[in-house]
Amino acid sequence: MMTMLADVLLFVGLLVLMPAVLLFVAEILSGLRAPITTPPGNAPAFTVLIPAHDEAGVIVPSLRSIAGQLRDGDRMLVIADNCSDDTAAIAAAHGADVTERHDPIRRGKGYALAHGLAHAARWGHAVTIIVDADCLLSPGALRHLAAAAGSGRPVQGDYCLEAAPGGSRASRFSAFAIRIKNYVRLLGGKRLGVPCVLTGSGMAFPTALLSRVELGSGEIVEDLLLAVDLTLHGAAPRFCPEARITSPLPATREAAEAQRARWEGGYLSIMRRYALRLAGTGLRRGDARVLALALDLAIPPLSLLIAGQGALLILTAFWALLSGHAAPFAVAVVQMAMMIGAIALAWHRYGRDLLSAGDLARLPLSVLA
Repeated sequence: MMTMLADVLLFVGLLVLMPAVLLFVAEILSGLRAPITTPPGNAPAFTVLIPAHDEAGVIVPSLRSIAGQLRDGDRMLVIADNCSDDTAAIAAAHGADVTERHDPIRRGKGYALAHGLAHAARWGHAVTIIVDADCLLSPGALRHLAAAAGSGRPVQGDYCLEAAPGGSRASRFSAFAIRIKNYVRLLGGKRLGVPCVLTGSGMAFPTALLSRVELGSGEIVEDLLLAVDLTLHGAAPRFCPEARITSPLPATREAAEAQRARWEGGYLSIMRRYALRLAGTGLRRGDARVLALALDLAIPPLSLLIAGQGALLILTAFWALLSGHAAPFAVAVVQMAMMIGAIALAWHRYGRDLLSAGDLARLPLSVLA
């Protein structure tokens, strides 16, 4: 009886992780083929919202990158949010419209965006684009985003966080994991019909849609929650690989670890609260997009996905040795092989500029750390 119960528990653990592993592998395999670049369509007038908290040291290159892509009638609005430096004055000196917000209680990017959206209502633009204050844009990125959002659905550009030249192996691992999450999986998901999650910068929206969701929140990963809300409202975001938005990873290991822990904690919180809710809503409505987003949301961050599958592999191996029941171990080996194979293919196609083959072989040690 105990042997049977242990087998059942191990199989349950494997089955819980299996949908995440299968979708992860499917998204990567579908994302290996490079996208076909298409010219943008007609882009409606747009406002670029730039939330900024004490960004005086980094905002100027971003403002120049954005200003060079604005047409007559387009606007860029900097929301100087609870700033104690010269962010507002610098933004105004570089041609941006500026609004300042001071609220020591309601702090966070979501509150800043809600304030900026209300301020921008005077221009009545059909599209609103959100870009962080430390980002640079590829040529034509704003036009691609505005044209795509003009079709009526939210859009996420290719948000790329770059490791510093000569950066540590840990920072290059982080950049690789983010490239898988923010580009490879989103490109593959687009081909599979999976709604795109919002990744924080380079997001474009039909302005009317934003009035239907709650922007002001204290969520750590407010962009992810926004993607959930929009999908539930029937406006699932889609990926626009033609628009690249780049931002540097934190320069110090301490800052990088703090950012990673903050983001992973926020992601797991959203996953815990909304994955099952989305799945239930998708099944109840018969809405494949909502169900697909639920499955996508159930995929944990790369390091945790590898760690979870590795833990199951070790448990099933011990159990096979103790009991002679090898079926759970065989399933765990197949899942791990599929996942490692997908990661290796993604590295070969998209990651060799970041990691050598030796670096990739050390990935399990990085995950353990």
